[in-house]
Amino acid sequence: MASVDEVVAGEILPAREAIAILDQVDLGPTIEIPDIPAEADPEFTPSEERERLKKEILRLKTERKAIVLSHNYVHRDIQDVSDAVGDSLFLAREGAKSDADYLIEPSVLFMNQILAAMKKPHQTVLAPDLGALCSLAAHADAGRIREWKNDHPGGLVISYVNTYLDVKAESDYCCASANAAKILEHVLEHSEPDQPILFLPDVFLGYFAAKYIEKRGHSLDRLWLMLGACHVHEAIRPHHVSEQMRLHPDAAVVVHPECGCTSACMRQVNTGLVPNDLLQFRSTQGMVKLVREVPQDTVIMATEVGNLYPMSKAAPEKTLIPASAEAICGFMKQNTLQNLYLSLRNLVHEVTVDPELAERAKIPIERMISIG
Repeated sequence: MASVDEVVAGEILPAREAIAILDQVDLGPTIEIPDIPAEADPEFTPSEERERLKKEILRLKTERKAIVLSHNYVHRDIQDVSDAVGDSLFLAREGAKSDADYLIEPSVLFMNQILAAMKKPHQTVLAPDLGALCSLAAHADAGRIREWKNDHPGGLVISYVNTYLDVKAESDYCCASANAAKILEHVLEHSEPDQPILFLPDVFLGYFAAKYIEKRGHSLDRLWLMLGACHVHEAIRPHHVSEQMRLHPDAAVVVHPECGCTSACMRQVNTGLVPNDLLQFRSTQGMVKLVREVPQDTVIMATEVGNLYPMSKAAPEKTLIPASAEAICGFMKQNTLQNLYLSLRNLVHEVTVDPELAERAKIPIERMISIG
């Protein structure tokens, strides 16, 4: 087994080894986390100016034949002027079926890359800010994946959607948190029992994948994991969830499987300490659906705090509690109402991708969209 002192983020290990050292490895970001712009806070801009910008954005969308596709984590003003708000899988589907001339996506750049790879010839993909990177995607190195494939001929690679296009191009399947179970089920059904599987880069979602594979009666020995993590989700630890559950004992709990509390929460459910219907794992879009369906009046949410807004719109009568109020993504918050307006007005910043990479990456992306 690898020594914990020698293991760094981004390494690939057999699943058993990765899980054994999961809570001991430094999974911190390898890229600088940007400061959140002051204008990202809606309260920073006078309400009159905010309304003017919103009206201009709505006008420009019509004039440019453009649509705005926003992630659940961006600020509420951006969500309010968007044509679609959702998680990465939902936005990929919406973008793929759109005939708009311009696809503007306030999110993080791996999502814009998906649109750029899937776009129609007449379409242009824009990003409000090119600094909206992703600490999780930064952990995934295409070179390491190629090395693993050389060492495991015939092995299958499942890359999480939070990866850049060069990683997707080395993958057989792509998945989102919303359809990870369906992708895993498909791979298990269409592969040999001893065929190696590499799941990357999020190791907490990898833990979720490991438990899923074991429940389906497959050996964990065939699974390999990359030691990657989102700096925001990784920081949501078991004590955050347990403290909120103590304060709100009658609340439902919903956890994003990228969270650092995933393994502990899954153990609570699997051992019967917490009923399965009281603690569930969902994607951001799945959380919006769940909040409408659960009978509880209070819901504890373990993900980035931006998701409180679409959840509150889905169920305005319910009380929503963030597991950690500090779960804020500085990368997502690079998207502001101001730079969304400028992107539409000036038609900047175009996101383009290498055509050869795009052709290779489209295969796992299309599988993600069709299977899920």
